[in-house]
Amino acid sequence: MIGIDLGTTNSLVAILSNGQPVTLKNELGEDLIPSVVAVAEDGALLVGRAAKDRLITCPTAGQACFKRDMGTDTTYEFGGRKWSPVECSALVLRELKRIAEVQLKTTVDSAVITVPAYFHDQQRQATVDAAAIAGLKVLRLLNEPTSAALAYGYRAADDLSTLLVFDLGGGTFDVTLLESFEGVVEVKASSGESRLGGEDYTEAFAQWIEREFNWNPPAADALRWRERVESLKRVLSKQASTTISLHGKDAPITRDDFITATAPITARLRPVVRRAMRDAGLTPKQIDAVLMVGGASRMPVVFDDLWDLLGMEPSRTLDPDRVVALGAAVQQALVAGDAAVKDLVLTDVCPHTLGIETTKELMRGHREHGFFAPIIERNTMVPCSRSEIFSTLSPEQDELAIQVYQGESRLVKDNRNIGKLHIQGLRARPGQKYPGQVDVRFSYDMNGILEVEVTIKETGKKVSKVIEQRPGTLSAEQIAEALRMLQPLKTNPADRPENRARIERANRLYADLSGEMRRSLEGFIEAFEAALISQERERIAEAAEDLDRFMAPFFRDTDG
Repeated sequence: MIGIDLGTTNSLVAILSNGQPVTLKNELGEDLIPSVVAVAEDGALLVGRAAKDRLITCPTAGQACFKRDMGTDTTYEFGGRKWSPVECSALVLRELKRIAEVQLKTTVDSAVITVPAYFHDQQRQATVDAAAIAGLKVLRLLNEPTSAALAYGYRAADDLSTLLVFDLGGGTFDVTLLESFEGVVEVKASSGESRLGGEDYTEAFAQWIEREFNWNPPAADALRWRERVESLKRVLSKQASTTISLHGKDAPITRDDFITATAPITARLRPVVRRAMRDAGLTPKQIDAVLMVGGASRMPVVFDDLWDLLGMEPSRTLDPDRVVALGAAVQQALVAGDAAVKDLVLTDVCPHTLGIETTKELMRGHREHGFFAPIIERNTMVPCSRSEIFSTLSPEQDELAIQVYQGESRLVKDNRNIGKLHIQGLRARPGQKYPGQVDVRFSYDMNGILEVEVTIKETGKKVSKVIEQRPGTLSAEQIAEALRMLQPLKTNPADRPENRARIERANRLYADLSGEMRRSLEGFIEAFEAALISQERERIAEAAEDLDRFMAPFFRDTDG
């Protein structure tokens, strides 16, 4: 088993060796393998450095940056045939598998692969498909910022800290807030964009130069020109000014020019950071460290903008290019049960909101379909289980089609449909207590397994469906075990004996009290009941503690 960082620009393979995560190098001594594929003049397939060099001399001979098209119907034509992003990624994964087998002198058949936190399920499934083509079984897809945090938490297992992981790679951008303490890495919130990265900076800078200096590079030299701009970008990351030769003359270009040219790209970073912090309920003052991840995070314009936003200097204690791969190696060891990581615990969150399609009556007699009703909100800690009550449009309705969606938009047309359930036997009959009502429960775990369970309130009949977000990654036995582990979470918190007892005790005390004390108790009861409705474990625990603290003096000398 190996850990893989399948990147937009470069990819790496890593393992845990002698208790430490390390990257593996190819025969050229390189561990950063360009995520590029091409076909040589004699028809041979090229991957990595050779493919990248081939594209410089023959831009139509291959493809780079295909990670950005994962999960789409995009195709590329080279080598006399059409290629999909999945097939291109498979070639890179196969090369990483080969490097690992050469270095480890053994067969490799499974892997932990990192993906951007904001990859949706089609993109994640495309990654699993690519691995299968390469001969690898994916044992876990790990979010890239979480992977970086895992590498950090493994090295500083005894530190208590709240971290912001800022992951800006070649093509994707993610921000994750987490806590690391006593060997536990707990993700609080993630946010990001799956099409924002260093490549966008290069493109914006190239367009600025072309406009500013009236430069129109020949189409045949497009990739060579892009390489020049990329090189220029790297130079300006190290020094304040340089020159570029255009029209037979050297033209001066400064870092300030780069900042101006890429300002619209940089402006897209802050909203993502703010959204992650808002979801985590954290302020900049509560963050102990900012970890920079991804090659594009090296740019001073990015570093300075983040420093200005948070009021603290970001850290590069771990190599931004390699930290995600190192975290993948730690996760690989966790999955394998390696003794070196036995005391390390990782928790994660649901990256996207999950819910169903509903209909609303916006005015009397006028109904609109296609609204999204969230059930599990994004950044809910997993595993988790949540339920909501819904009703049919008419008492005469006997059947119900429940469409399951993933996304953040108010309308389902802007979200992604990931499954469907069909319910029968709902028609209202005289004397029914819950006509047309169903309880829709979502249970979700770290493997991306979503179980949707619909209960007809009147009869108690249940219909359920397992929506494996990344089909093929787990066996039937593993899915059954995952569902068994989710079972205890399905009990509604309000129905648990300890919570029912707490409410009854509070009601008993409410009857004994009067005046201001009664009103105070009522506030604590309502806060606890609201927490139960939210089904959020931390919120329930806090509200229960507050209620118990208020009631304790009144029951101290009684039989309780």
